[in-house]
Amino acid sequence: MSNLQISLIVAGALVIIAMLIINWWQERRFHRQVEDSFSPIKNDALLDDALPSEVLPSDAIIVEPDFEEPSSTYSTTDKYPADDFKIDSVLFESARSEPSFSDTNDRYVKLPQSIGGEADLPDEVSIEAAYDDIINTKLERLSTHEPDMVITPQPNTNVDEIKEIFTDVLQPVKPLVAPESHINQKVEAMPDLSLPSMLHGQMDLTAVLYLASTVSLSTLNNTIDILFEGFDKPVFVHVLGVSNRWSLLQDFSPTSELITKLACSMQLADRGGAASRGCLNRFQLAVETLGQAISGQIEWQSTEDALAKANSLDAFCIDVDKTIGFHLVHGENGAFTGTKLRGLAEAQGFALGANGRFNYIAQASNADPSQPSFVMFNREDYPFNPEMLRTSVVKAITFQLDIPHVKQCAEAFTQMVQVAKQMEIGLHAVLVDDNNKILGDIQIEKIRQQLKVIQATMLVRGIVPGSDSARRLFS
Repeated sequence: MSNLQISLIVAGALVIIAMLIINWWQERRFHRQVEDSFSPIKNDALLDDALPSEVLPSDAIIVEPDFEEPSSTYSTTDKYPADDFKIDSVLFESARSEPSFSDTNDRYVKLPQSIGGEADLPDEVSIEAAYDDIINTKLERLSTHEPDMVITPQPNTNVDEIKEIFTDVLQPVKPLVAPESHINQKVEAMPDLSLPSMLHGQMDLTAVLYLASTVSLSTLNNTIDILFEGFDKPVFVHVLGVSNRWSLLQDFSPTSELITKLACSMQLADRGGAASRGCLNRFQLAVETLGQAISGQIEWQSTEDALAKANSLDAFCIDVDKTIGFHLVHGENGAFTGTKLRGLAEAQGFALGANGRFNYIAQASNADPSQPSFVMFNREDYPFNPEMLRTSVVKAITFQLDIPHVKQCAEAFTQMVQVAKQMEIGLHAVLVDDNNKILGDIQIEKIRQQLKVIQATMLVRGIVPGSDSARRLFS
C-alpha cells in the first residue's frame, strides 16, 4: 500500500471522527437548551403538602389573621342608590346564623321566637308543617301585592273545533284518481308521436320532417330514390300515415294512404367503422334538400356533434364486439368420425345450417329461432355438410358465442360449456383454448367474468345484447 493511500485513509478517519464529535457536542447543547427552557417548578402552593409541625422551627410564631365579622347593619342603599328593593332582615339573619345541632329528634328544629311579617309558630313544629306554613304565607303576600300576576285558567270553548281539525288530518289519504272520461279524452287527444321503434338515439343520426300537407307515396319515391343512394352506412326512411303508424318506406302499405310525417336516419357506425365527415355532411344535405322539395319542417333529434358521436360509438363497438370460443381436439383415440360427431351434436340440440355450421337454438319461449345462442364448426375451416360428415373424420371442432348477438349471453355461455363437456366425454376429446392449453374450471370462470363485464358495458350504453339494435350495429 502506498503512502498516498495510507494518508487518504487516515484523513478520512479523522474527518469521520471529527463529524462524530461535532454531532455529539451539538446534541448535548440542544439537550441543555431544552432542559433550561422547561426547568421544573420549585414550589407549588397548591400541589405541595403542608409542612408538618416537626419541620417548623421551635421559635416560629404562627399568626392567624384576625377577620372581623361584617356587621349585619350594612346598608346597600347608600352605596347602590339605584337598588330600590329591600332585603328581608329575617332571612338575612337566619342565613348568617350557624345551625345548632343537638341530640333531639332531627325531624324538629328550633325556630326563632319571632319572624317579622310571618305567622307565629309554636316552639317545635315538624319540618313539613313549617314548610307548608311558610309557603302559604308567601303566597298570601304575593296575592296581596301582585294581584295582576295571578293567572286564571279559562275554559277551552274550541274543543270541538280542535277535534274536528285533528280528525281531518288523521284520516287515511285517498289516492287521487282522475275521472275516467278525462283520461280517455287525454289519450285520444295525444296520439303516439314517438320515433320508430327501430331507431336508437345512441346509434342513429335522425331528422323528423313535418309536412305542411299530406303527400302521396309516389311523390316521395321519386325524390328519395335520388337523394339517399350511395351511402356506405345504412340509411332508413320511415313514413307516418294518417293511421299514426310508422313503417319503412319500402314496407309502407297501402300505397294509396297519404303520408303526414317522415323520419330519415343514418347509422353512425358498424363493424366497418365510424361514419366519415363527408358521409355525414352528404346525409344532412340530402335531408335539407328533401325538406325543401316537399315543403317540410326539419327537426334534428340530436344537437351533439355527429362526427364525435360516430367515433365514440365506433370505440364502444371495438370494446364490446367480442366472441368467446374454445375447441375440442381429438385425444389418444385419434380423430373422430363425422357420423359420430353429427349424432352427438344433434342429440345435444344442434342443427346443421346451410352455412356449414351447427347452430344451437335456445329452448326458451322468447328465443328467436333465427338467431342461434352459439355455434359449432370445423376448426380447420372446412364447412360441414352431410356428405362430408358421412365420409370424413374430424380432428377438432370449435364452439363459439358472439356476445352482441346473443340474449342472456351469460346463460348461453354456461349452456355452451355444458354441451361441450358432454361431447368431450362422448368423443373422447380434450377441451382446449386457442393456444391448445387444457381448459379447466378456473379458466372457464375467468371467461365468464369477462363476458359479464362486456354485457354490463352494453347495458350501460343502452344497447341490449341480442336486441334488434345490437344485431344491426354489429352486422
